[in-house]
Amino acid sequence: MGRTKNIVRVSAFSILFAMNLGCFENKKNDNSDQTTGLLALLSINPTLGNYVYYNGTPNYSGGTYTAAGNVAVGEYTITNSLITRYDYDTGYGASYLYGEVQEVDLNRQVVYVKFRSDSTYSAGDYAWYRWTYNGGYLYMCPDLSGVSNQTTLAAAKADNLDYYSDPSNINAGCGLNSGFSPTVWSRLQPR
Repeated sequence: MGRTKNIVRVSAFSILFAMNLGCFENKKNDNSDQTTGLLALLSINPTLGNYVYYNGTPNYSGGTYTAAGNVAVGEYTITNSLITRYDYDTGYGASYLYGEVQEVDLNRQVVYVKFRSDSTYSAGDYAWYRWTYNGGYLYMCPDLSGVSNQTTLAAAKADNLDYYSDPSNINAGCGLNSGFSPTVWSRLQPR
């Protein structure tokens, strides 16, 4: 029975994909419209949703600059075309990041974005958000690798994700080797 369901799913996907191949106009080898259109059509980004986020695991005790794991510190809204991150004012000022989705890599569990001009910082720069699941929770690590130097998608994609983030260390594995002290992954819980 399971094999039949998988064949039906693959066949349905193939039919939808084939039907929509001709629906996109290719302009100067720029396939960002195709990518965004396919993402919207197929909803392949497994992180879609509206979330409140917390630092690290639920029992994370907090740090010098980070609140404990039971204190909400911000919000994420993730659609097929935009990742919005809102950091509450916890003493350093509130901030917004609006990342237009450029590409989703399911194998590497990463979404590449370009920050809009109305972002609090990093406007026009490219970055990544890496996700993982741990203990039944969805976690997100934002790119802390030097976003201001990433002025192209290729530059963001050239980052060694494992060098900058460790999904096995939720409470201190984000922002590794970035010039910042390693920090916590963000735990996303549905709003």
